[in-house]
Amino acid sequence: MNRRFLSALTVATVGLALAAVAPSPASASDAPGFVCNLTQNTWLRDQPHGGVLRTLTAGRGFRAHGGWAEDNEAWVYGHGAEYPSIDGWVPLGNTTC
Repeated sequence: MNRRFLSALTVATVGLALAAVAPSPASASDAPGFVCNLTQNTWLRDQPHGGVLRTLTAGRGFRAHGGWAEDNEAWVYGHGAEYPSIDGWVPLGNTTC
């Protein structure tokens, strides 16, 4: 009986701990532009084809500020939901913009 009680207590404790770790709600930054999503993991770059600033995760938001660049590929300027204080360039084809 003691073993059952301890087992039930352990399960209840783990359940409460998991319930307490609720995911934080998504929120968009106040920066100008429009929000779209990333369709695949992509690098945030300092310029088109430039140095990598951060890796952004697929399915997360991306706020496009504009600044479209065209070479043989279209690029969009903005920031990802994971790093709202860091602006950079991502390939347009990796977004829903």
